[in-house]
Amino acid sequence: MSYTEEDKKRLFALSKSLFELSKKEELTADLTVLAATAADLRAVIAFNDWRYYRMNEAIVSDFEYDSIFAFLKRIEAVDGSLQTADSPTLRVSSDLNSDLKGENADGTITHLSPMLSLENSYNDLDLFEFDKRAKKLLQVDENVDFAYCVEPKFDGGTIVVRYVGDQLRLSATRGNGAAGEDITANAKVLATLPLAAEFSRYGIATAELRGEVLMAKAVFERLNEERLRKSETVFANPRNAATGAIRMKNPAEVAARGLEVFIYQMSYAADREGKEIDLQLLFPTHSQTVDALAGLGFKTPEDNTARKTCKNISEVVDFCRHWAGVRESYNYEIDGMVIKLDDLALQGRLGYTSHHPRWAAAFKFQAKQATTYLDAIEFQVGRMGAITPVAKIRPVEVAGVQISSVSLHNADLIQKKDLRIGDVVLVERAADVIPQIVQSLAELRTGAEVVVVFPTHCPACEAELERPEGEAVWRCPNTEGCPAQQVQKFIHFASKDAMNIDGLGESQIERFYQLGWLKQLSDIYRLDYSKIAALEGMGKRSATNLEKAIENSKQNPASRLLYAFGIRHIGRTNSRNFVANIDRLQDLAAWTAEQMMRLNDIGPKAAEQLTKAFAQYNILGQLDELEALGVNTKTLDEERPKAENPNAPFSGKNVLFTGTLPTLKRDAAEEMARQAGAKVVSTVSKSLHYLIAGEAAGSKLEKAQKLGITVITEAEFLGLLGGSSSK
Repeated sequence: MSYTEEDKKRLFALSKSLFELSKKEELTADLTVLAATAADLRAVIAFNDWRYYRMNEAIVSDFEYDSIFAFLKRIEAVDGSLQTADSPTLRVSSDLNSDLKGENADGTITHLSPMLSLENSYNDLDLFEFDKRAKKLLQVDENVDFAYCVEPKFDGGTIVVRYVGDQLRLSATRGNGAAGEDITANAKVLATLPLAAEFSRYGIATAELRGEVLMAKAVFERLNEERLRKSETVFANPRNAATGAIRMKNPAEVAARGLEVFIYQMSYAADREGKEIDLQLLFPTHSQTVDALAGLGFKTPEDNTARKTCKNISEVVDFCRHWAGVRESYNYEIDGMVIKLDDLALQGRLGYTSHHPRWAAAFKFQAKQATTYLDAIEFQVGRMGAITPVAKIRPVEVAGVQISSVSLHNADLIQKKDLRIGDVVLVERAADVIPQIVQSLAELRTGAEVVVVFPTHCPACEAELERPEGEAVWRCPNTEGCPAQQVQKFIHFASKDAMNIDGLGESQIERFYQLGWLKQLSDIYRLDYSKIAALEGMGKRSATNLEKAIENSKQNPASRLLYAFGIRHIGRTNSRNFVANIDRLQDLAAWTAEQMMRLNDIGPKAAEQLTKAFAQYNILGQLDELEALGVNTKTLDEERPKAENPNAPFSGKNVLFTGTLPTLKRDAAEEMARQAGAKVVSTVSKSLHYLIAGEAAGSKLEKAQKLGITVITEAEFLGLLGGSSSK
């Protein structure tokens, strides 16, 4: 099958229009119209199948494709004559392949062995490097082959199950890695999870297993179709449906969801006396462990199909490539493959970092993508004058999230990707979190697209833009006169991490600025609350609450005020470092850049920007004015260095937090570290002792790993503090 360029453009446009048509609840009763629509649907489904399976390039999102497919099924269900012999719907099988209490006071169950993350790899080279690194650590010649067990990386909800005396005793979610939510009652209704398993044949009295709760794709489709018929909200993907179901309070409802459990590891075993068993004495390899679990009645990844023991890393790469191409044909959602050194003795010798086992890695498949139209580009002005182009795209769902705006970062990126207004663009959620435009699909251009022209002058104040040497960003130099920069500065000043003025959000600040009430930062403390109360949508109560929040902010620590000025390179950590070495913020006006750089963790950029701010932007005058209005500018006792306790858990250690922590707020975690004797720094360097990494850790994690810095999870951090019950 082949398509002309005109066919491609026509069928892409038809795909989008049929997707919009599929949203209508009512179908026409005219069979002739329905037959024509069904023919169009079959054509676009065949075209999109060709693009996806033959060309390896989807041009509609999974959600759009599924909606079009479901639309065809709805039409064919109206009358048997509407389903033709070549209908793609004939290829789809319809077969269906109590209160939570916990053992801990907080309703959780402590895992018998902590659950760590996996090191991620994204290409063949990463896998070869993983193999090379393992051999180097084990002091084995690079030419020696290691056997690896490769399994699907299921995209579901992690589950931990514990058997005691051959009976299913407890089950929990992954939680924070150390303990998870008790889901025992729900686990017991899952048909693929045995209520009893003869571990005793191996001399095991207590066994803890790890697995994944999944919903088969076919079950998920039927579930959403049923929800559509009932006018209920559909689930974004099988993972959401499965993880939501396993936490339901009614086990009967859980059983009705058709969930399955795949078990992929025995993580802990103990004998009758409670003594931990060395698993390698029972099962020399991971593959043999999984085979034993299958023999006990557990559902495991299928041997030689979804699971394979590869004799060397080259075979691993080939197997991963194979699954990258066929994963959509698998009955379950997977987002990669897990590679494990098969020999358990070698696993034991390699051990773990604080973040992941050295003997395992995750090969991540390409992120979910979707196509949509680039309708416009807005140029936004930041509080430091950076001009950021933001793509306004026709809303599209990617990996379960509706996306309508995507940052394009700078002018170079627009030029590099040859983006034009009106283009069909490929949108991706990088690492399933941050949306980005991967490329434009030039083959679908009609000639009406418009080349993007980056502005030469600020869109807010018309000042001529400048591009500092060595930077990719264009900036508005009108620091004090640009209204967009001023509004952003007020927003930052009042933000939670700065002065934390509840009720003075973006919309209020923009409104007060337009009314002429906010011209300089000190004006926040001169607001007329009677006028605010008279504004539409405000009232006396809102004005009183705002007044209280503003008055409370006057007592903030001086480090918050310094950070609130929004000076480049002066973040929260640097602000604390400066304040710890002065009596009043005004003291910094007399400091030279050289003096500043003598402080721990203060580099030349931070020193240069702070001295520049005092010299050019009258920071000293603003501080005096704020102080006269009652705002604290003095260093509080709590901000001064504390006497070092050599017995504190983190005494003399430099720590850094990055990413989103599972349970702790960043500020709270940093304060806990300080109270334990740590120095919280803002950058990764060789002097860093611990990096505490959460979700979406990013470049700091990568740099720390390259430098060999110890990386730990939140749970491990709490454990070192003495606040974790993990083993």
